[in-house]
Amino acid sequence: MKMFERVLSIYTGWKVLSAAFICAAMALGFTVYVFGVFVVPVSAEFGLSRAAANNGMIALQLGAVVMSPLVGRLMDKFSARHIMMLGGVSFGGALMLTSRAQSPEFMLFMLTVPLTFGYAACGVLGANTVVVRWFSKRRGRALGILALSTSVGGMVSQPLTALLIEAFGWRTALFQIGLIATVGFLSMAIFVIRNSPAGNEPGYQKEFIGSDSSTEQGNTAEHAVLQERPWTYKELFCNRNFWLLSIGIGLMQASDQTLLASQVPHFQDLGFTIETAALLASIKTFSAIGGKIIVGYFADKVDLRWLFLFVAGSNIGILTVYMMQPSFELLLCTVALLGVAVGGVFPVWTTLISWLFGPRSFGTVMGVMMIITNPLAIVALRASGVIHDTYGSYTPAFGGLIAMVVTATILIMMLKPPESRE
Repeated sequence: MKMFERVLSIYTGWKVLSAAFICAAMALGFTVYVFGVFVVPVSAEFGLSRAAANNGMIALQLGAVVMSPLVGRLMDKFSARHIMMLGGVSFGGALMLTSRAQSPEFMLFMLTVPLTFGYAACGVLGANTVVVRWFSKRRGRALGILALSTSVGGMVSQPLTALLIEAFGWRTALFQIGLIATVGFLSMAIFVIRNSPAGNEPGYQKEFIGSDSSTEQGNTAEHAVLQERPWTYKELFCNRNFWLLSIGIGLMQASDQTLLASQVPHFQDLGFTIETAALLASIKTFSAIGGKIIVGYFADKVDLRWLFLFVAGSNIGILTVYMMQPSFELLLCTVALLGVAVGGVFPVWTTLISWLFGPRSFGTVMGVMMIITNPLAIVALRASGVIHDTYGSYTPAFGGLIAMVVTATILIMMLKPPESRE
């Protein structure tokens, strides 16, 4: 009985966070993280070059450019539960239909339209938009925990998908993960996800006010009012911080997305089996969990710009080792150690958005930002495939990614603290 009462007394925000965590893990795990696992078998069946195979990831990014602003605005205006339910059906259905595709063109259409709607609604955009509304004092910590979802999703999805492909072939494997995703998204959205706190939940006062002092409550309330002011599109596009953050995060995300899409085939080029390559990628993903915990913890305590510098340095370290084409032992040590810090990109990004623009327009800001960030990823993904086809290796592409990370770091360090708007 006491255990049941303790469960009921848990702040609802943590329950919502757990559901958003599962949704984001599936959305990222069954798209970005498993893409590289499908590259070789799909390319072999359709006779595609690596550059053409990367069009699948490009289609996902291109679709997100269109869908993210739409989904972000819908999440800010309507029921997040309903949007995520619709997104879950769209996501899972797209994967199941893609598993029956007879042409690359049909696959690209499914990846560009229905899959990206679900990817935005149930993934990083939708999950962060919901969670940021439920936390104030521990927002950085909550977003850091949520960011672990990408690592957990990748850690589970990559070896699982590799095993399914080996056992049943890539088509059946894709259908199965589509079915799993549909059931998972609908379960979380229907039974756990809630739009925002009503103010009478257990633990609400501690999270959003945290003191019985009338003066402190007044200051907190005034700060909340300022944070809740919505941003218009005109204000965003005229804001210096918006452009610095968008381009800086865009370059970093482009590097990460390209590395995710390239590392498994890169390991296979080095002579490793698909199981070993997926294992290395999974270990890197697992080690990134530590980085997200660290960044999430310090996000409420230190300057986020310095955290970004820490994350960027680790990215450069991993790319440098990959360029060396090292032995299995060195690769294993690299992905296990440096992956710890690499995982901080997502929590730094989402906490920076909340810090600079507040929670009320979070979905809108993040959605519009993807209009800038995703094209950068598209260019990087296409370029890496072309470079591989030209030189027979991803090594020159990894050198270009290092330059992108350095540029991103300079831009993020130029961010200025937000000023109150009249």
